[in-house]
Amino acid sequence: MRKYRRNHVLIVVDLQRALEVPPRMAKRIERYARRFSRRAFTRFINPRGSPFRRELHQHCCLPGTPDAELLLPAGPDDLVFSKRGYGLSPSQIARLRKHGVTRATVCGVDTDACVLGVMFSLFDAGIPCHARPELCWSSNGLHAAAVRLMRQQFPPFA
Repeated sequence: MRKYRRNHVLIVVDLQRALEVPPRMAKRIERYARRFSRRAFTRFINPRGSPFRRELHQHCCLPGTPDAELLLPAGPDDLVFSKRGYGLSPSQIARLRKHGVTRATVCGVDTDACVLGVMFSLFDAGIPCHARPELCWSSNGLHAAAVRLMRQQFPPFA
Protein backbone atom coordinates (compact mmCIF):
# COMPACT_ATOMS: atom_id res chain seq x y z
CA MET A 1 0.00 0.00 0.00
CA ARG A 2 1.38 3.40 -0.99
CA LYS A 3 1.79 5.88 1.86
CA TYR A 4 1.57 9.58 1.12
CA ARG A 5 3.89 12.23 2.52
CA ARG A 6 2.68 14.44 5.32
CA ASN A 7 2.39 17.49 3.04
CA HIS A 8 -0.09 15.58 0.83
CA VAL A 9 -3.45 15.56 2.59
CA LEU A 10 -6.59 13.59 1.82
CA ILE A 11 -9.66 15.80 2.06
CA VAL A 12 -12.82 13.82 2.77
CA VAL A 13 -15.73 16.07 1.86
CA ASP A 14 -18.99 15.95 3.83
CA LEU A 15 -19.05 12.25 4.58
CA GLN A 16 -21.73 12.63 7.22
CA ARG A 17 -24.92 10.97 8.40
CA ALA A 18 -27.47 13.28 6.75
CA LEU A 19 -26.20 12.71 3.24
CA GLU A 20 -27.07 8.99 3.11
CA VAL A 21 -23.82 7.83 1.56
CA PRO A 22 -23.92 4.17 0.48
CA PRO A 23 -22.19 2.17 3.25
CA ARG A 24 -19.92 0.47 0.71
CA MET A 25 -18.63 3.88 -0.43
CA ALA A 26 -17.90 4.95 3.14
CA LYS A 27 -15.93 1.72 3.73
CA ARG A 28 -13.89 2.25 0.54
CA ILE A 29 -13.03 5.81 1.60
CA GLU A 30 -12.11 4.59 5.09
CA ARG A 31 -9.69 1.99 3.65
CA TYR A 32 -8.11 4.49 1.24
CA ALA A 33 -7.75 7.12 3.98
CA ARG A 34 -5.32 4.86 5.86
CA ARG A 35 -2.67 5.71 3.26
CA PHE A 36 -2.45 9.28 4.53
CA SER A 37 -0.69 10.37 7.69
CA ARG A 38 -2.91 13.46 7.74
CA ARG A 39 -6.47 13.82 6.55
CA ALA A 40 -8.85 16.74 6.53
CA PHE A 41 -12.56 16.18 6.96
CA THR A 42 -15.17 18.72 6.00
CA ARG A 43 -18.54 18.83 7.69
CA PHE A 44 -21.37 20.76 6.07
CA ILE A 45 -23.38 22.71 8.60
CA ASN A 46 -26.60 24.43 7.68
CA PRO A 47 -27.70 26.93 10.34
CA ARG A 48 -31.13 28.50 10.48
CA GLY A 49 -31.48 31.30 7.94
CA SER A 50 -28.75 29.98 5.62
CA PRO A 51 -29.05 30.32 1.84
CA PHE A 52 -29.24 26.52 1.65
CA ARG A 53 -32.40 26.60 3.78
CA ARG A 54 -33.92 29.71 2.16
CA GLU A 55 -33.05 29.17 -1.49
CA LEU A 56 -32.53 25.41 -1.88
CA HIS A 57 -34.95 24.20 0.83
CA GLN A 58 -32.30 21.94 2.38
CA HIS A 59 -33.09 21.42 6.04
CA CYS A 60 -30.46 18.89 7.12
CA CYS A 61 -27.22 19.45 9.01
CA LEU A 62 -28.29 21.91 11.66
CA PRO A 63 -25.17 22.49 13.81
CA GLY A 64 -24.95 20.10 16.75
CA THR A 65 -27.51 17.60 15.44
CA PRO A 66 -26.76 13.92 14.82
CA ASP A 67 -27.21 14.22 11.05
CA ALA A 68 -24.22 16.60 10.90
CA GLU A 69 -21.91 13.95 12.45
CA LEU A 70 -19.06 12.54 10.37
CA LEU A 71 -19.23 8.88 9.33
CA LEU A 72 -15.47 8.38 9.79
CA PRO A 73 -13.70 9.32 13.01
CA ALA A 74 -10.94 11.92 12.78
CA GLY A 75 -7.60 11.01 14.32
CA PRO A 76 -5.35 13.23 16.45
CA ASP A 77 -3.34 14.43 13.42
CA ASP A 78 -6.41 15.07 11.27
CA LEU A 79 -8.07 18.40 10.61
CA VAL A 80 -11.84 18.93 10.76
CA PHE A 81 -13.47 21.89 9.05
CA SER A 82 -17.09 22.88 9.52
CA LYS A 83 -18.20 24.69 6.41
CA ARG A 84 -21.34 26.64 5.65
CA GLY A 85 -20.96 26.63 1.88
CA TYR A 86 -19.61 24.57 -0.97
CA GLY A 87 -15.88 25.18 -0.62
CA LEU A 88 -13.22 25.96 1.94
CA SER A 89 -12.97 29.42 3.46
CA PRO A 90 -9.76 31.49 3.36
CA SER A 91 -9.15 30.73 7.05
CA GLN A 92 -9.50 26.99 6.39
CA ILE A 93 -7.04 27.24 3.49
CA ALA A 94 -4.68 29.13 5.83
CA ARG A 95 -5.00 26.33 8.38
CA LEU A 96 -4.04 23.75 5.73
CA ARG A 97 -0.98 25.84 4.85
CA LYS A 98 -0.07 26.21 8.54
CA HIS A 99 0.06 22.40 8.71
CA GLY A 100 2.39 22.25 5.71
CA VAL A 101 -0.12 21.04 3.13
CA THR A 102 1.17 21.56 -0.43
CA ARG A 103 -1.13 19.16 -2.33
CA ALA A 104 -4.44 17.42 -1.82
CA THR A 105 -6.43 14.44 -2.97
CA VAL A 106 -10.17 14.97 -2.66
CA CYS A 107 -13.02 12.50 -2.26
CA GLY A 108 -16.49 12.49 -0.74
CA VAL A 109 -19.99 13.86 -1.27
CA ASP A 110 -21.56 15.39 -3.49
CA THR A 111 -19.24 15.18 -6.49
CA ASP A 112 -21.17 17.87 -8.37
CA ALA A 113 -21.38 20.34 -5.49
CA CYS A 114 -19.15 20.31 -2.41
CA VAL A 115 -16.39 18.10 -3.85
CA LEU A 116 -16.07 20.48 -6.79
CA GLY A 117 -16.41 23.48 -4.47
CA VAL A 118 -13.54 22.28 -2.29
CA MET A 119 -11.41 21.59 -5.36
CA PHE A 120 -12.04 25.06 -6.81
CA SER A 121 -11.15 26.70 -3.50
CA LEU A 122 -7.90 24.69 -3.33
CA PHE A 123 -7.05 25.53 -6.94
CA ASP A 124 -7.76 29.24 -6.37
CA ALA A 125 -5.42 29.14 -3.35
CA GLY A 126 -2.62 27.58 -5.42
CA ILE A 127 -2.77 24.15 -3.79
CA PRO A 128 -2.58 21.43 -6.46
CA CYS A 129 -5.41 18.95 -6.09
CA HIS A 130 -7.06 16.06 -7.82
CA ALA A 131 -10.07 13.88 -7.08
CA ARG A 132 -10.49 10.15 -6.77
CA PRO A 133 -13.76 9.82 -8.74
CA GLU A 134 -14.26 6.22 -7.62
CA LEU A 135 -14.33 7.57 -4.04
CA CYS A 136 -16.87 10.30 -4.77
CA TRP A 137 -20.65 10.06 -4.81
CA SER A 138 -23.56 12.27 -5.82
CA SER A 139 -27.05 12.01 -4.43
CA ASN A 140 -28.67 13.50 -7.52
CA GLY A 141 -27.21 11.53 -10.42
CA LEU A 142 -24.72 14.18 -11.57
CA HIS A 143 -21.56 12.27 -10.62
CA ALA A 144 -20.48 11.48 -14.22
CA ALA A 145 -21.00 15.06 -15.36
CA ALA A 146 -18.99 16.36 -12.39
CA VAL A 147 -16.14 13.93 -13.15
CA ARG A 148 -16.01 15.20 -16.76
CA LEU A 149 -15.82 18.75 -15.41
CA MET A 150 -13.01 17.80 -12.99
CA ARG A 151 -10.98 16.22 -15.76
CA GLN A 152 -11.31 19.42 -17.78
CA GLN A 153 -10.64 21.88 -14.96
CA PHE A 154 -7.93 20.18 -12.90
CA PRO A 155 -4.64 18.89 -14.31
CA PRO A 156 -3.51 15.45 -13.17
CA PHE A 157 -0.63 15.26 -10.74
CA ALA A 158 2.77 14.86 -12.38
